[in-house]
Amino acid sequence: MNRGMSLVALGVAVGVNAAGLMAVNSAMVDAAERELLSQQQPVNVVVITAKRQDLQVSQTVASQNCAAPKPL
Repeated sequence: MNRGMSLVALGVAVGVNAAGLMAVNSAMVDAAERELLSQQQPVNVVVITAKRQDLQVSQTVASQNCAAPKPL
């Protein structure tokens, strides 16, 4: 019985360590992805000084396709 309990304890310890390593690995991958995303430069910036109703067609399309959350 003593050997059986030792094997169960060993199995639990291995399982807990594996779960911990998976969590650390996931956090490291997430941090690396965030760092890469933070270093990317925006492709284009659209500056709008007029209301959208007063813009030409090409400028309206450019302002609608802008990646920024709101026009500058």
